[in-house]
Amino acid sequence: MHITEQWILSHAPSPAVAESARALSEVGGFSALSRTEDGKTCWAECAGSARNPYYVSADWSLSETEPAFSCSCPSHHAPCKHALGLMYELLSGKEFKIDEAPPYVWKLRTRQAAERIRMEKRLERLRKQNAVMHSRRLERQLEGLGKAEKMLDSLLRGGVDAISELPAQSLDRLAAELGGYELYGARDLVERVALTERLWRQGEVDAHRCRGEILRRLTALRALIERSRGFLNDQLAARRYAMEEPLLYELLGGTWDEDELREVGLCRKNARLLQLSFDVSFDAARRAHVERGFWLELTRGDVVYTRSARAAKPMQGGESGDSRFDLLDIPLLFETPLAPCHRVWWAEETASEPTADDLAAARTLAWTRLSDAVRYASALLDDPLLPGSVPTLVRVGQVGRTEDGTTVLEDGCGGRIELRDRFWDGPERATVFRMTMLPTPPEEGDALFGLLFCDAADGRFCFQPYSLVRANEIVRLQF
Repeated sequence: MHITEQWILSHAPSPAVAESARALSEVGGFSALSRTEDGKTCWAECAGSARNPYYVSADWSLSETEPAFSCSCPSHHAPCKHALGLMYELLSGKEFKIDEAPPYVWKLRTRQAAERIRMEKRLERLRKQNAVMHSRRLERQLEGLGKAEKMLDSLLRGGVDAISELPAQSLDRLAAELGGYELYGARDLVERVALTERLWRQGEVDAHRCRGEILRRLTALRALIERSRGFLNDQLAARRYAMEEPLLYELLGGTWDEDELREVGLCRKNARLLQLSFDVSFDAARRAHVERGFWLELTRGDVVYTRSARAAKPMQGGESGDSRFDLLDIPLLFETPLAPCHRVWWAEETASEPTADDLAAARTLAWTRLSDAVRYASALLDDPLLPGSVPTLVRVGQVGRTEDGTTVLEDGCGGRIELRDRFWDGPERATVFRMTMLPTPPEEGDALFGLLFCDAADGRFCFQPYSLVRANEIVRLQF
């Protein structure tokens, strides 16, 4: 096992839990630090709000990368702050006494082994009964990947500039052909290359930005082809359950079945959603109106999103979704396990007015240190198949302007990041200028929600603000 701060942050259910865990370690909240001789199991006692200490452990016996955490505290977070605090104790190099694991660790190990067996049986049943892709479709998709790879090789041999010399409809025909092979992720990437090429040809966008965007899309297409081929071959050879690779599963046209999601635990009970932002945009590549909402799930503390697309036709009254300003209590929330932000949907809800306590809870779930948020985002953005931005809620120290007029966000720890609009979203979705139009500027302790991204124009991490969570309201910067 190799513990790093990035590893701890990636396993935290929310930034607030990670911050609390770090604080527990820094103030010496742990005692009786112990581990087995092979180092695969560690445990300790942690002072808490109860009279007796909490008993916390981490066990790598069944997996070298994903430990089984346990804690006697009543927290609904998994892992809780005490379990993550134990990881900070390991990270700081504190001394652990060599000893035999106590009974509660052995019980956890036995329980987890039994759960793994039950999960394997459920997955095996799903493999046999609910195979999403039959052999003929898999073979057809593999055939389509071969054609896409030939096209990509041809484009890369000629260089990005050669794309502007292609016949105007050639990329559109290729995208339609990939759609016929049910390679929807590859089709979308080619459609976006075609859209960027048109903007380049018409001189509507700076050529340097067009080249960078086209190269980014082609890099993603290369990665998608290579990874999809291995994924599809595995499906053909071993009939492996598709949802084990959720990103490729969705990009290759897989559909999410609610019964299957229940089977593998991809649903949340008694979720509480607070909408942070809502927008409607026109996706020119797909020729559809896209409605998108970002929500803070107050029970678990993470940001999730909803998304729906409508055909590009005049929108009649009542057709569009609405921004929600109330707090939604949802008995059963379904989610897709996609990084960096899970897409969710639900059938039933109960709406109520968010209270000051709800807004206070939302602010405590924000990242306190910008540096932690950037490290977390940079690890995700290394994957070319993932979106180029990470929805992020950050605690405000102050927002102001530098001498050259750049608007910046500072956290309370001295970290700073530039507030910048994402170029390819277009001027109609610009939000930074609206920060200067607020009746009262952001105050220390407020939380700013938006998209953390790396701008390809200069390679800098920037933040586009979408909304501001204050003590008594959420200020939307788009709607």
